Amino acid sequence: MSKALIGVAILVGIYCGFDFDQFRSVYARWPQTNIPAIASKFSSWDTAHYLILSQDGYQAGSPSCAFYPLWPAAIRVASYLSFGSPVIGALLLSNALSFAALWMFYRLVSRACGTQVGGRSLVLLLAFPGAMFFSFPYTESLYLLLVMCFLWELEKGKYFWPCSLGFLMPLTKAVGIFIVVPWAWHLWSNRKPLKYWLLLAAPVLGYASYFALMWANTGNPFEGFEAQKSYPYAPSIKNMFNVAAFAHAFMGAGSLDGMMDAVLDRGLFLLLLVSLPFIYRLNKTWFFYTLPVGLIPALTSYCMSYRRYLMVCFPVFVLLSLRLQGTNSRWLLWYYVLILSGLQFWAVTRFMNFYWAG
Repeated sequence: MSKALIGVAILVGIYCGFDFDQFRSVYARWPQTNIPAIASKFSSWDTAHYLILSQDGYQAGSPSCAFYPLWPAAIRVASYLSFGSPVIGALLLSNALSFAALWMFYRLVSRACGTQVGGRSLVLLLAFPGAMFFSFPYTESLYLLLVMCFLWELEKGKYFWPCSLGFLMPLTKAVGIFIVVPWAWHLWSNRKPLKYWLLLAAPVLGYASYFALMWANTGNPFEGFEAQKSYPYAPSIKNMFNVAAFAHAFMGAGSLDGMMDAVLDRGLFLLLLVSLPFIYRLNKTWFFYTLPVGLIPALTSYCMSYRRYLMVCFPVFVLLSLRLQGTNSRWLLWYYVLILSGLQFWAVTRFMNFYWAG
């Protein structure tokens, strides 16, 4: 099983890129003109929406309402510190947060599994398809940092920071609300008194704040959900229960690396499914974090761009590291890293040239 798990990782991890013709229906430009600028190279895809929100805020009827507010707010603050350039501010902030998140990831895994596993896990995380999103102004760097700090403090049995961070997570990503699942497991497994369970209200209040903010800016607390209907597959919770539609989309892979029909993304989802029982044995708190964060994005948007969402499912990379502990597997780790490094460089070039694609 160990070799099979590593084999799946290699088969699905040796290619990364985008098919730019598949996701033209809903996207934004930055700068907001039809003429590409140097800034556009660093503002492809969702980044343009975050930049628009950071400058203009939420507006009724805008497809940008589909995105959550904490990251655009952080970009706005960073733009003041970068002489009024939101692109530069966003890039600097994203990379600074990524550095902090990866450092906390290494510390968390090292505390749980040892420094060797921590180091290998970090290398695998950085080499894997989707790691490029830690360098661009996406939410992954901020969200991973929030998760790492949350789990670090939670395992220490201190709850002030988990409450604060838990409040912020639903303001960063929709799946942030599901941090209540590993938190509830932690409280139950440690037999905490009933008063501690009231702390689970923090993420709920964070999500309520998101709806209040949307209502105040657009007049409709569910404007974000309405905006989601404009995107491919109209991602929503109800999609999770449409088994036939998911199966049809999953089996309809038509390209190796497309945005909506990639074999790569479907392979990564299978990797997650294979990993879940092993993660459960490894660390149950990590398992109950990974379960909703890994499954919900795949089931609600039918694996679209799943390579990005897998990157915050950090226990997958810890598990792969543990499977590569033997000296006979050491060459496999570095061979894998070398191949992925070259392919990611190529993928980043394609990603940055989105607005020049034709």
